[in-house]
Amino acid sequence: MKSRRTLSVLLLCYSLLIACTAQSAIVPVSTITPNPQEIFSLLPTTTSTQARAQPHIDTENVITISPDGSYLIACESPELVLLDAKSNATLSKLNLGHSLCPRNIRWSKDNLYSIVVDQDGALYQWPVNGSQPTKADVNIAPEPSRLTGNTQTITAWSDDGNYLVIYKECKTYVTQPFGGPLMENPLIVGDGCVEGPRWVTNRLLMVETWASYIFYQIPTGVNVGQWSRIEGCIEEVPSISPDQHWMVFHQCDISPYFNRQPADQYILANLGSGEVQVFSSTPGNYIDFIGWKDDGAEFYFISRSFNPDSKPDPRTPFGLLALDPKTGAMRNLFEQVWFAAFNDDLSWAFVVFPAQNEDGTIRLDGGLWQVGTSELKNKQVMDKSDRIRVNGERNHDFPSHVAFLSPTGIYLGYSLAFTRLRPAAWSNDNQHVALINADRQLIIIDLQGNLQVITQLEGAGAGIYGDVAWSHDDKLIILGEKTFSVPG
Repeated sequence: MKSRRTLSVLLLCYSLLIACTAQSAIVPVSTITPNPQEIFSLLPTTTSTQARAQPHIDTENVITISPDGSYLIACESPELVLLDAKSNATLSKLNLGHSLCPRNIRWSKDNLYSIVVDQDGALYQWPVNGSQPTKADVNIAPEPSRLTGNTQTITAWSDDGNYLVIYKECKTYVTQPFGGPLMENPLIVGDGCVEGPRWVTNRLLMVETWASYIFYQIPTGVNVGQWSRIEGCIEEVPSISPDQHWMVFHQCDISPYFNRQPADQYILANLGSGEVQVFSSTPGNYIDFIGWKDDGAEFYFISRSFNPDSKPDPRTPFGLLALDPKTGAMRNLFEQVWFAAFNDDLSWAFVVFPAQNEDGTIRLDGGLWQVGTSELKNKQVMDKSDRIRVNGERNHDFPSHVAFLSPTGIYLGYSLAFTRLRPAAWSNDNQHVALINADRQLIIIDLQGNLQVITQLEGAGAGIYGDVAWSHDDKLIILGEKTFSVPG
């Protein structure tokens, strides 16, 4: 009872604050979606001249507040209690018959009801008008699994709350608890036991298996691609366009039971429709993903040879290429590029490409280049070692564990991928690029092509394999444990 009294004080103060805020018209109430820990920050604070003390209120029992701040659901184990936030009146209760209160709850956009997901995957629709919650019939009734250790139920909402994935008894279902075609006819994606489903975007579901991460477009359920976890398939990390409408995959087809080379495919998926198309599949191509333009209009990548006699896929000639996802058209921005370091908006790059010496041997040259132009500023010899071959194999690319993140930066999984050569490093203001040339000079070049030698480095070896970085204020260049001042 003491907890209920203190909660009443809290709710009364919070209600008064909402009323005052609405009258002042500083922040509309409809834009406020507080959580229990934010309530104290919204209450008026006392000054040093005020003797009134803040009461201590335990907010752990409050699970969720409706988007408009009018209702809240609290846990009074074993019951969930729906309360009116203004009057603190109890509207209704939900007792699911076990001691733990479910915390997987979503509100409808009109604030008229919530959906409670029980720990066994059952759904309850809970109106705020005082009516009792009712169990929603979502037609999910899987047969008990014969496999041991797979009885756990996993649920996850899409960020927009339109879709709910339920993994139960080794089956993965997608439903629409707030209404839609999948409400009465849930979609079943994949087949068999998995390690867990996760949402990548509001329309892209990722399912993790022992061998790969598989991606499904929702609501069609189409498999639009996968990212392998099998040793021997070292792939590029899948890349999603900024508008979340397109996704590029590097798919490696290899069987662990046969001694054969992986067959690579590079696939573009339309995340709106589920349509996929292969844009390169010739074994002679190595493709390095660079990234998307900010508007999602083009995807940049490098295509280079695998063997001395390799022929490129007709769709992806060797060089720095731009793919138009809408038409599938390719543009060769810079022929024969092997490596590139781009600035943030992909408008400038330091590009590295093979060049022939007078004696017929091969070296690597580089220069500063503005996308869309034919001018190369301040050309540098980057590597004149006789180890370089025309085939462009990944002599200094090493496989390492890399993370796959959602467009909002949420960690989703990891696998092996190549760490590509980074021939140069851009300053944080994108006005200068730092690099080490074949003469072991640490230099910086600005966008006008002006060059400054920072220092002469000791030792031998091509500078293209160095790891150059800038300090956060662009006043220092960092090389390993050493730092070098940038002239003002």
